[in-house]
Amino acid sequence: MKSRAVLLIVLVAFACREKYDAARDAALKDNLFQMRKAIENYRADHGTYPPSLDALVPNYIRKIPADPITRETNWRVTTEESVQPSADFTTGTAAAASAVVVEVHSAAPGSDRDGVPYANY
Repeated sequence: MKSRAVLLIVLVAFACREKYDAARDAALKDNLFQMRKAIENYRADHGTYPPSLDALVPNYIRKIPADPITRETNWRVTTEESVQPSADFTTGTAAAASAVVVEVHSAAPGSDRDGVPYANY
């Protein structure tokens, strides 16, 4: 009888963990969707991507959300730098401080329960 109770507890714990993992993965996907949408809305309004995620606050998102996996706001951003052409358009030089955020991903290590790396979200 005691082994049945232990088995039941283990099964309930496993089921709860599966639901927690699924909810956490869904929250991660939603956070990324909201930030990507904010980046695109910023671009539509300003004609350029934002210089940082912080530039999205408060007009495009209320605050930078925490990654549900790492529990931190340590998102991995993809940036793009613009190049200023020379006066004769033959050479280019990098413009100072002109990097913009074009994409955002999770910085969490590991994979979800389906084996998809969090970095690919």
